[in-house]
Amino acid sequence: MEVRRLVKGSACKWLLPCLLVAGLFGCTTSEKQVVAKAKKLAVAGRPSDALRLLHDYLERAPHSSEPRRFKILLAIEEHRSEEAIPDYEAISSTQKKDDPALLHQIALGLIHDALQSNQGFLRARAATALAELVDSSADWLIRRGLEHPDPSVRAHAVETVGRLGNRALQAELEQLLDDPDPFVRAASTWAIGRLGQASNQSLLRRALQDRHPQVKVRAAGALWMLGDRSAVSILTTALEAKDAAVRIQAAEVLGFLLEPSVRTMLEQRLQDPDLYVRLYAAEALAKIGDLSAVSHLRAALSQQNRFLGMFASELLSNVGDRSAIPFLKEALQEDGNIPIRLYAAWTLGRLGDRSGLASAREVLKDPDPHLRANAAWTLGEIGGEEAITLLKAALRDEASSVKMHAVWALDRLIRSPAKTPAAKASASARPEPGRRAREKYSGYQDRRPA
Repeated sequence: MEVRRLVKGSACKWLLPCLLVAGLFGCTTSEKQVVAKAKKLAVAGRPSDALRLLHDYLERAPHSSEPRRFKILLAIEEHRSEEAIPDYEAISSTQKKDDPALLHQIALGLIHDALQSNQGFLRARAATALAELVDSSADWLIRRGLEHPDPSVRAHAVETVGRLGNRALQAELEQLLDDPDPFVRAASTWAIGRLGQASNQSLLRRALQDRHPQVKVRAAGALWMLGDRSAVSILTTALEAKDAAVRIQAAEVLGFLLEPSVRTMLEQRLQDPDLYVRLYAAEALAKIGDLSAVSHLRAALSQQNRFLGMFASELLSNVGDRSAIPFLKEALQEDGNIPIRLYAAWTLGRLGDRSGLASAREVLKDPDPHLRANAAWTLGEIGGEEAITLLKAALRDEASSVKMHAVWALDRLIRSPAKTPAAKASASARPEPGRRAREKYSGYQDRRPA
């Protein structure tokens, strides 16, 4: 009896750990085998069979990480990135932490897949995500954008090249200087200027001969960035053009360049008949250092046109001014005007104020998937743990557009460290000309044809 008790006691000390090790070894071996078999199927041109094999295995062993990770990467490779979302949820839930690199791969895959969509809304948002999320590791995706049949997608891809300063894609930019769409040509001239190579001045001087004024304005600004100010007259003339869209673009470019010598001409535009031109001129002056121009932006907050006030709030946030916060908090209470509420929540978020989170959370329950998608996008600007929790819940939304926006927002939040209000305002202070949040919340496009 004593011997049996001793043996039993001794066994307890080594049997359970051995069983555990054996079980883990068996699971690991089985995982490696199923991944190896799936890889063989994929290489043999049978990716659907590989995905089915992995799916069936994970039904039996849901906590297996390597098969699930390979299933995610294979789904992305096969342009079925949306199928990777529940698998990412499973991995992050099992590991109780996020995997930023894997999430970023899913985000890029979703951009690629959405760019092929026949839904204009989804394609447009994927193009914006391309411009905001893509990094230098994804040249393959940028190239797809540069070759896309939709000119809006091409323009966003061009902007991405300029933002990243990716000189490896300069040849593609040069080709797009002859694009049939004037806004793609304008974006290309600007991106070439952003690359910072003085040897490109001759290309930009050729663009000064373009018949579309938007192209000329961007080319003149690009030359300025490369140290050639000989085309400044094009910018000053554009400030007085008949077309308000041209005057807007000239003011934007001058605000980006921070050129104080044109202050007087910008001050004249503060009396422009077009209210949006006035706002752009005021923003440009504020960036140049004329703080008195901020009063013109603040005055727009009391305009009867509510959306004009919202846009003025965005511009105030660009220069780090927080005076619009009371106005924005009041806008959060507007019943029946969801775009205004989301726009207010977004602008508050970039100022480091999360008062709009409740509004975004409420809109995530709206029956309109476009509004739910906008709410997810807005949460990406608000940030914080609660926003991340809401976005993870949105990954299970029935609408593809909402799930995609949730992934894109999560990618921004999880990959980027939390920023203070001052840091967020500084990071947003010089948006690319033509790139404003009001496009997301109103459908208004600065890229209006001349």
